[in-house]
Amino acid sequence: MAALGYILIGLFGLSFVWFIIEKRRRRTHPVQGGIDRSISLPHTEPLELYSNSFSHCSRKCRLVIAELGLTAKHHSIDLIETGWYQTISPAYLKINPSGLVPTLVHNGHPVFESDDILAYAAELAGSHAPSLIPDSSELQSRMQDWLDFCTISSADAMAGMETKAGACIPGLTLPMFVSTIQYVPLRNILVGFLFHFDKKRPALFTASKLLGLRRIMALKPLQKMMHRSRDHMRAHLQTLDEALARSDGDWILGEQFSLADITLSCLLLRLEETGWLSWFEQTSHIKQVTDYYDRLQSRPAWTQAISDHAHPIVTRAKIDLSSAVAADPSLGERIYGAAQSPAQTPKEAFSW
Repeated sequence: MAALGYILIGLFGLSFVWFIIEKRRRRTHPVQGGIDRSISLPHTEPLELYSNSFSHCSRKCRLVIAELGLTAKHHSIDLIETGWYQTISPAYLKINPSGLVPTLVHNGHPVFESDDILAYAAELAGSHAPSLIPDSSELQSRMQDWLDFCTISSADAMAGMETKAGACIPGLTLPMFVSTIQYVPLRNILVGFLFHFDKKRPALFTASKLLGLRRIMALKPLQKMMHRSRDHMRAHLQTLDEALARSDGDWILGEQFSLADITLSCLLLRLEETGWLSWFEQTSHIKQVTDYYDRLQSRPAWTQAISDHAHPIVTRAKIDLSSAVAADPSLGERIYGAAQSPAQTPKEAFSW
């Protein structure tokens, strides 16, 4: 009996030592946007992109690289919603100490933060590549406004949703998160309680795994969060629709396709795969937005950057979510809310 006790104490001690070592190896810290030339990483190609197939910001960067005709080696990095917490693995933290995706590596030096990656890639491509940044300062300013409009803050993802469509995305993605997590082993999710810097994520995903879509969507605080995001997003889509109607070309700034169109396309993709875009089409006047999204998807870069990087978990979860809502109208009402006619859609003051 005493021997068993010593064995248990020894195992506990070894486990504790392992945890301390792993905790130190997985330590994260914020990084500055842009290139960090003080860091030199192993690489086999001049340009390498570490991204996640479902990540909103990763998609923007893959689209920019494809649109510019740049050649980059792609590294697929998992988030927990696509399998496991690879972003906080010791190997990835050597590439990006913040534990976030995407990261662009140029000649061994990492470039952090998605909007900085967009600008860096556009400059790197040079004058021979299609220009994604307008020449005039006025159009550059308008482009920056649209980039800010779609921004998702890494510090507080839902901050500023009154003026930023990007801040509405996390709340509207919740049903999709719940659907993807059903394909992820619980043990992978629980690792987040040990090492992830934001304990709310493993808590939410554990609850999602255990409760499932129908029961977790019945929770009033989550419904309130989604519907607040929905109401602000409806107003933002109307702002976008009106801007497209005033545009003198196919794109948001007119004839020139720009970084603004790329970031808007990723926002619309997220709304489409979560079922929200269809809901907004039925409850709001956004015909200009719908046609614009069709044009965005028809570009060759879309196939290279989005379709070719589809994740099987995300593909299955999208089908599961759509099927569950179709089979249970009450679930659809919990997620999307009671249907409204376009005439009832509220307007939100916004100036461009």
